Amino acid sequence: MEYVAFALKYRPQNFAEVVGQEHVVTPLKNAILKNRVHHAYLFSGPRGIGKTSLARILAKALNCRQGPTADPCGKCPSCTEITRGKSLDIIEIDGASNRGIDEIRTLRESVKLSTAAARYKVYIIDEVHMLTQEAFNALLKTLEEPPAHVKFIFATTHPHKVIPTILSRCQKFQFNLVSLENIVGKLKKIVAVEKIKVQENLLYTIARAAGGSIRDAESLLDQLVPVVLEKTSPEDVFSFLGIIDEDSLNRALQFMVKKDLKAALSFVEKTVQAGKDLGVFLNALIEHLRNLLLAKISTENFKELSDVSPQSKDFISTLSQEVDTGDILKMIDLLIVAKDLSHRLNTVRIPLELALIKYSHREPSAAAAPRPKAKNNPGPEKEAETLSTKEEIDDFDLEPEETPAEPESTKQPEPKAEESEDPPREDNVILPAVESKWKDILSQMHKKRAALSTHLSFGRPIASYGSLVVIGFSPRDSFHKESVDGAQKIKYMEESLSQSLGRDVRIKLVFKELPRAAVPEPVEGDVDEGEDAGKAADPDNTDDGFLNNLLDTFGGKFQSDES
Repeated sequence: MEYVAFALKYRPQNFAEVVGQEHVVTPLKNAILKNRVHHAYLFSGPRGIGKTSLARILAKALNCRQGPTADPCGKCPSCTEITRGKSLDIIEIDGASNRGIDEIRTLRESVKLSTAAARYKVYIIDEVHMLTQEAFNALLKTLEEPPAHVKFIFATTHPHKVIPTILSRCQKFQFNLVSLENIVGKLKKIVAVEKIKVQENLLYTIARAAGGSIRDAESLLDQLVPVVLEKTSPEDVFSFLGIIDEDSLNRALQFMVKKDLKAALSFVEKTVQAGKDLGVFLNALIEHLRNLLLAKISTENFKELSDVSPQSKDFISTLSQEVDTGDILKMIDLLIVAKDLSHRLNTVRIPLELALIKYSHREPSAAAAPRPKAKNNPGPEKEAETLSTKEEIDDFDLEPEETPAEPESTKQPEPKAEESEDPPREDNVILPAVESKWKDILSQMHKKRAALSTHLSFGRPIASYGSLVVIGFSPRDSFHKESVDGAQKIKYMEESLSQSLGRDVRIKLVFKELPRAAVPEPVEGDVDEGEDAGKAADPDNTDDGFLNNLLDTFGGKFQSDES
């Protein structure tokens, strides 16, 4: 006997077998029972959720020998012919290949003919949005006033492409994606009938990979059966499909919560070696972290989730007790930034590994010592000394009289007492000039150090103290502040600002609650004019754009002889 695919073999044959579309099934059944069936319906929604199947069931219900009935027998000649697709009165048309005005003219002529054997002649046009404008216009009159024995059922994945004049003549039903539990329930019925032993977590993984499509889930299960029958391990099955199972996501979650960086990086390496898509893994990991967040802040809402298997719910609930809400939010933020960077770098692995490293080492980076500065510029150095404490930086309050009197002995050595002048206050003298040229400065910097300018664009100048410019970053952009915080990077940014302003400028990076800055559009073209071109062409010049972009992206630095 010829093999039949699961998606065809287990296609719903009556209203009771339709999964996840009760909001459509109920009105149609009531319309049949009350003899209020409309002459034209439009079924719209994503692929593989039962639009065409329900259209056939409706045609079967209208033409059943016992009908019209909401419960077709499935045994009479009319029902069996529709099931086999051989009924002369049920005409299924592919809108993609019969989209012209000539095909619609033929349809208009056939509409006038009476039925061959059935009660109603039903036209099912799939992907109706593919019809041309002329074809739609030719269909209008027939659709508005069809013969009493004719019904139209249109199916489409893009209802917005159907012209309004057609939409106004139809009763419209929007189909929804099928929930995870409903898909798993359908798959359990299939494996029970087929007498195949499949682990429950595998069914949940298949349902999640299907993305709400019953047909996709049945096709994935159909693809898996030969592998399962060979008693292959679950890991091999998931690798065969290229999908991420819940157990893998749970392990990755545990590594991140426990900050086991070595195990996390090793897990990423094994995922790559298994041939799995890191982009799919990153998206799934973010969703799994969302589940962890819900388990932490709202146990009741988490228990009601239908897209997580019972085993994973227990694991996530236990794991949520070992992590703070703030840490979960930071993990999600870092992974979202990694996803954004992956589009710019055309790779997922590097941003993902950087996010894991950033999260595992965030405490040391936050408590890093003040960066060393050269001593050949005493003026700015003295100004930086006045911003040595976190309170002064955060509040920008440098009034000398508010300095406590008791730690006099711990202040600056006596040799500097002769320079006893009031510490510089927030004068904002050069701040307007910096703000007016900020976009130009970022644009020029982008030509040679694109990654550095992109991270810097999330901050903005917020104050100035003499020649010291304070660049503020919102706390939610801590990743970008850390990415530009380094001696070599600070030095390069100071040189860029000094060159643009025509005077020596120092930079201080601080956290301040700010609106998120917009990321500037990349500057097209390389540096090819003037002094910058000369620098780019000089092989001895250490300010190499390609090398510096790599250093900025990976967080590296030049190795000097002094170190």
